[in-house]
Amino acid sequence: MPLTWPLALVGFVALVLSEAWRQASPVPVRESPLTQACAMALAMSTAWPVAGGLGDLRGLFGPLLLAAGAVLLVALWYRRVRAVPQGLLRLATSVVVAGLLVRVPGPNGTTLLERIEHPEGDTALFALTLLAAAVLAAAAPIVARGVQAALRRHAWPWATLLAELGRQAPVSLAAASTAVVMSLALTELGAASLVLFQVPLLVLQPAVARQRRIRQAQRQTVFALARLPEEAGFAAAGHGARVAALAVPIARDLGVEPSDLADVEAAALLHDIGQVGLDRPVPDGATVEVSGRDQRQIAATGSSILARTAELSRLSTLVADVGLAQHRAVERGDVSLTSRVVRVASAYDDLTGRATRLAGAAGPVHALERILRTTPHEYDPVVVAALIRQLERRGALSAAQAATLRD
Repeated sequence: MPLTWPLALVGFVALVLSEAWRQASPVPVRESPLTQACAMALAMSTAWPVAGGLGDLRGLFGPLLLAAGAVLLVALWYRRVRAVPQGLLRLATSVVVAGLLVRVPGPNGTTLLERIEHPEGDTALFALTLLAAAVLAAAAPIVARGVQAALRRHAWPWATLLAELGRQAPVSLAAASTAVVMSLALTELGAASLVLFQVPLLVLQPAVARQRRIRQAQRQTVFALARLPEEAGFAAAGHGARVAALAVPIARDLGVEPSDLADVEAAALLHDIGQVGLDRPVPDGATVEVSGRDQRQIAATGSSILARTAELSRLSTLVADVGLAQHRAVERGDVSLTSRVVRVASAYDDLTGRATRLAGAAGPVHALERILRTTPHEYDPVVVAALIRQLERRGALSAAQAATLRD
């Protein structure tokens, strides 16, 4: 249907209010399902200009202009112009993909946009096709972000994409289904549908924001506890963060579920917290230099600290098992892959970190050679192989060096 001035005005107001809710959130919110749903609905059911007919690609200009104008206006109001390019790019990607898909002629020569205006035939199949187009449009910016993240981290795109989709799928699916309902209702209810069918998402958003605040508080708690051994002089500065930055992609590469990667990161950050219970600090906090008995004692102390914290008690077993050598883990048979990954990543950082006594000449190759000399007695060979792959992707190892270490 043509994007008339009254419809454009109501759509613009709905977009502004949706975007204002996101910008006004006390917690930084990257996703905006309300704005996305409204903008996609306009792109999937309206067109301006319509000189070339509803199927003319130039008709996307009107919905795209409304979405961009709303984002810019709200960003200027809240003085958050710096984040506008990324937000606009994500929203424009969904709008353009949705608009293009409904304007592609089907086998009978008609487009989805024309069928919204004049529904006929199998309506159930038509609605499912429209939903599929909306889902693809909502997923497009997520896929783009996942590919960018994979390239930035030198990781495999597939694993990163699954992680991104796993985090954003529920919200994106809600936005896509709402956009379909709104676009179908526009022909019957008119501009009122742009407001009416956003109510369920609007009701959901406070709960989502509250859950996001809780997760952020938990994450801040983890980071604060992780710095405790470092501030007390028991661990090298930044050791926990470096181990986490290495352990997460290794775990992802080994098939750890995206929903479990947060626990991998938390266990990596907190694996040395048990050092605060030592009578005498380990030199530079490098646990790789102490005996296996001392490693188990440090891990057990850290586990007991976490077990007393309700929100972090789930990590106590993971941290306790970081102190187990691989041969003991095999004997037990139930040691988590997370613990084995953190153990290897921690040993590597101990051997290459500048704050340790071993750092003088221990580059990546020398560190890995030492780790390999005690594998599989101390370290899981599968995890060590994944570490080598990860360092090769990052450029820390050449292809020749990686091949030599694998041999």
